[in-house]
Amino acid sequence: MSNTIGLFNDIQVLPRGRYLQLVVKVTLLDDAIIRSNEPDEVLTFNYKTLGSRFIIPWRKVKGKLRRLVMEKQRGLGIHTECFLKESLCLQCPACLLFGGTSETQAKLPPEKKPKTSYNLLSRILGETFISVSPTSDINYYTATGVDEETMETKGVKSGALFTIITVPAETEFIGVVTLRDPSPELTSILVDNLNRLTRLGASTREWGKVKTEIAGYVLSDRETLSSYDVAKNMPEDLCKIDDLKLPQVEDSFSLVAELMPSILPKEKKEQEKGRRGRKAKEETTEAKAEESEAGEGT
Repeated sequence: MSNTIGLFNDIQVLPRGRYLQLVVKVTLLDDAIIRSNEPDEVLTFNYKTLGSRFIIPWRKVKGKLRRLVMEKQRGLGIHTECFLKESLCLQCPACLLFGGTSETQAKLPPEKKPKTSYNLLSRILGETFISVSPTSDINYYTATGVDEETMETKGVKSGALFTIITVPAETEFIGVVTLRDPSPELTSILVDNLNRLTRLGASTREWGKVKTEIAGYVLSDRETLSSYDVAKNMPEDLCKIDDLKLPQVEDSFSLVAELMPSILPKEKKEQEKGRRGRKAKEETTEAKAEESEAGEGT
């Protein structure tokens, strides 16, 4: 599949209608706990044409992916103070990609209040990942908690007996991850961290080892692919990600971080200061013009 348009050479805040869609394969190398809230469930959906399939909601992929991006930029010494839920800086590459609001810091003490008053829309758009094959046998694991000192179980009433339900290993999922208004640097950051995605689901300290691969991409002025489409019929003419010749991810992080002050919206105080400055300049120009006219009149 050939593309008549390319990546943007710059980064701007306002959307410009260009979408890089990555077709992503996730293969479970181990059983995975993919659930909503209840411990004794796995997430499936019964599609009219696809039948019953295992699914991974985008929020579970996005949360892990964002943490990987933030982890990488902290390792490079970039905005190490930015973290989820309590302190989104809205000034780093990760926040530019995934978005956020200044309200995320509303409960912080005054000395840690954000310096920003704007919100950022997410540039990364996602969808539910769908298993390539219909649902197969679901695995059940039952275990009992044992007191380390007495080597006795605490009993069912105290919650020591529990059951874990998992999606079986070797299950393959397919999904589409979209980057809005892609530049080489932003694409490099996204691609590198998708390739670093090695665990998914709950209790990933012992479950959910995965292999993530990018099958290819489509670049267009609209979203032409969906997870449902590729799960139903995998496109054979996707462009290869290597064809983009992306810069090194470390260089990409550094460049985006350097550009952030010029990319982000100006603060209200700065805008008001600029307006006052322009108004004063206009008033000065008008005064000089009046003086000039008065001089000519004499």
